[in-house]
Amino acid sequence: MDSTGREFRAWVLAQRVGGTEPVQINEDSIRIDIGPAVAEVNLYPYQDGLEIAEYQIVRATDGEAIFYLHVLLDDLNRAKELFFEMAEALQDETSHTTTHVLLCCTSALTTTLFASKMSEVAQTLSLDYDFTAKSVQRALDESGDYSAVLLAPQASHVRAQMMEAYPNALVFEIPGKIFGSYDAAGAMRLLMHAFRDTHATGTPKSVRVARDLSNSWRILIITLFTMRTYSRLGYRLYDHGHPTIQGSVRKPKLDYRDIEDLLETIGGRGINVNDLDIIGIAAPGVAYHGTISLPGIIDGSYDLGLHIWDRFNIKTSVDNNCNAAAVGCYVGQDRFESVMFYRHEFGHIAGGLGTVIDGTLLKGRHNLAGEPKYYESMFRYSPSYTDMLWSEKGMLQIARNVALTGISLVSPEAFYFAVDTVDDMDELHNALASTATSPDGECMLTPEGAPLLGLPEELIPKLFVVDDYVERVYLGEMALCLQKLRNPDYRSLGIA
Repeated sequence: MDSTGREFRAWVLAQRVGGTEPVQINEDSIRIDIGPAVAEVNLYPYQDGLEIAEYQIVRATDGEAIFYLHVLLDDLNRAKELFFEMAEALQDETSHTTTHVLLCCTSALTTTLFASKMSEVAQTLSLDYDFTAKSVQRALDESGDYSAVLLAPQASHVRAQMMEAYPNALVFEIPGKIFGSYDAAGAMRLLMHAFRDTHATGTPKSVRVARDLSNSWRILIITLFTMRTYSRLGYRLYDHGHPTIQGSVRKPKLDYRDIEDLLETIGGRGINVNDLDIIGIAAPGVAYHGTISLPGIIDGSYDLGLHIWDRFNIKTSVDNNCNAAAVGCYVGQDRFESVMFYRHEFGHIAGGLGTVIDGTLLKGRHNLAGEPKYYESMFRYSPSYTDMLWSEKGMLQIARNVALTGISLVSPEAFYFAVDTVDDMDELHNALASTATSPDGECMLTPEGAPLLGLPEELIPKLFVVDDYVERVYLGEMALCLQKLRNPDYRSLGIA
């Protein structure tokens, strides 16, 4: 232990998190127990006298690691900064209260049973959710502190009133397929996704690879996903084309410095950064020459690829995650040479689109291809585009219009969809083939007032549901890294 390690231990023990005093378990482990969750700071020897500090928060109810990160103790200020991030996450868990959810229909009879079933699902998952069923009129007459208001399909017409009555709650319709079949588990997944509190865990899945991805390289893939209340940083090592080691880190906010910290410290998980042939990073936003532009989060001035090359001397590929998913859909089958992929989360203001034409990823000038946010809201919707984002029929119409635009431009052989609540490809097929109608049944019009016509049957590509979106991102980013490793003109920097 060097002087930095001693100073850091003493500093941590002097902190207080919500009035709770850290307890030294042994020389290399400090614990902060707040009841609902337990935080630990563990220290491990690294090299040249340096140590690695491990930060972890585990939720008491289900044992889930809700915060995990390593940092090398060569920068004490950075280590303290990350401790404060952990403390903030721990305090958020301390202040956590039961999530109250209101279910509404015309008489509350059917929603009472549905609420009971959702409560059973929540208990099974060890989630602190409370469900209340009320009639529409009673819900409008009374007040309450609810995080979400779920409307039965027959009550969807009062969404605007409910939003006004419960301004701090998420208000949306339970899809008819879910409500009609009493699929409480499906409703719970949709609710959790709406809160942006889901993230991928577990061991690597197998996606059929028909393209030749055999290789002798060691490729580390890092994925970034931004949710409403946190961001997730995931990683996976492909050794000779096979997924071996993976993990994830959950952070309160997106910070690209976390990638550098991760690369400094993943040696403890069996990944030697010096043995890597390339690092592939898949992130939301426009990836261009190693930078990522994500309005409101990242301004595009941080050259992530260059920073990693300068610090670790490792080739780095930086790509958009929907582009990576499109490549994953392409290499995961051998029937189609031209495919499109569309991802849109329930309630999210915009989706992402990726296109592979004749085996080549379509990027366009400044890599702007595949950004439907610039046009998907331009269609004339009734009700508004924002309202459409919170209903099953609305998401279907948005998916229909984005797909119609993409098909008319590049005419792919296959179109893959990872659009929340859009899981019936026959229904989407019919929507693409027919004159567009709004959720209230009115004929939708172009800005010029003409009917928004559908596609002839023979022009509609094969349609597929993607239920393993994150896996497609990993697979596609690995394929993009291989493409660049095999290219003799590769510039050893992050090129999008």
